[in-house]
Amino acid sequence: MVTYEVEEYDDGTYIPTCTTPASSTWMTGFILTTILIFFVIPMLLLIILYTVIARHLMANPAISRGPANNLLKYRKQVVLMLGTVVLCFFLCLLPFKAFTLFVISVPPKIIVSLGIEGYYSLLYFCRLMLYLNSAINPILYNLMSSKFREGFLKLCGFGLIRQRKKKSMSERTGTYTTGSTNCSSNHSDFWRRHSSNKSSSVKVPSNDHASVDKQIKLPLFTTVVTGNIAKKKQESYV
Repeated sequence: MVTYEVEEYDDGTYIPTCTTPASSTWMTGFILTTILIFFVIPMLLLIILYTVIARHLMANPAISRGPANNLLKYRKQVVLMLGTVVLCFFLCLLPFKAFTLFVISVPPKIIVSLGIEGYYSLLYFCRLMLYLNSAINPILYNLMSSKFREGFLKLCGFGLIRQRKKKSMSERTGTYTTGSTNCSSNHSDFWRRHSSNKSSSVKVPSNDHASVDKQIKLPLFTTVVTGNIAKKKQESYV
């Protein structure tokens, strides 16, 4: 179907060109078949399958666990992303397919009436949209999915830097917490030890006839009485 020709432009220059004419019935049928196979059928399959996925996500409550509000929010986000992918597929491929049908179906006089600039402006715009269809899906996923962004950053190496920063911050936070805990525990042990030493027991014989000793708590020193011998030890505290 492709023909190689040398055409003369209006300025008198000759330029080699490759054309795909639809001059016969089988050529027109071939072009229409490619449009049907590579545009109409895939678009219908995407609409049907993504509709089934969206209905299944919104109707089945036991797919994943978590709070009801977050779960509904995430499912709506997935459904919105699927719908956006189908819409972008349709909008990106439609201009080129419509322009192809226009060139095939209309008389050559109408195409000539567009002029060279008008014709090639439409052609380049349709080709640009066609190429955009192959590159727009990662852009959509990056804009609408946080997990895709994290995976993309890890693939580019930026995720490791972020993880190291988070790790260093967590280590610093843990060090500060541990130090304050140890300091407070040391102070509490110090005051508990000294508060226990401030009160000591003294055994003195009672005036009763029974041989029962009474314990008298005296602060700041310890005295032990045994018979007629008394030992006193003075303790100082800071």
